[in-house]
Amino acid sequence: MGHSLFVDLPGHGISDRPEEFVLAHRRPDPVARLVFTEANLDAFPPNAAGSADIASFTEEEYLDGGHARVLDRVGPLWAATMRLADPRALYRSAVALRRGSEPVVREILAGLDTVDRVHVQGGLSGALDGADALEEAGVRVVTVPGAGHNVVFDDADAFVRAVTATA
Repeated sequence: MGHSLFVDLPGHGISDRPEEFVLAHRRPDPVARLVFTEANLDAFPPNAAGSADIASFTEEEYLDGGHARVLDRVGPLWAATMRLADPRALYRSAVALRRGSEPVVREILAGLDTVDRVHVQGGLSGALDGADALEEAGVRVVTVPGAGHNVVFDDADAFVRAVTATA
């Protein structure tokens, strides 16, 4: 079996958003390991920069100056990555991330007991709510000290170790 690293959400941007969007949830047999990094596990997570800020606008407001205001607030690193996305796709993804799914990603992740599951959390983001329950369900929760929301940018080596480590 080959190795893959999927770095974004299925249905990103203006592409289709199927109701059941996690491959492992629909077809766990070909999936060996599922890694989530700083995922929105629940609908309407606590307000923070990023998705909550973007979703505070209407789509029209965001496209008519809101995008530029958000880029100014997030700092140069995040602005550089956000400039790679179409503003409309970024807005629609942020709204969908805030709204969550049914069932929520936390329930999907906890229920996939035939798949090796890992949730990577940046230490600067604080403790992961419900980490104990995820671990009891067999999800390995890894905190990368000194990293924030984008663990890959903040500590790529630690991210690789977290993704490749075995339980």
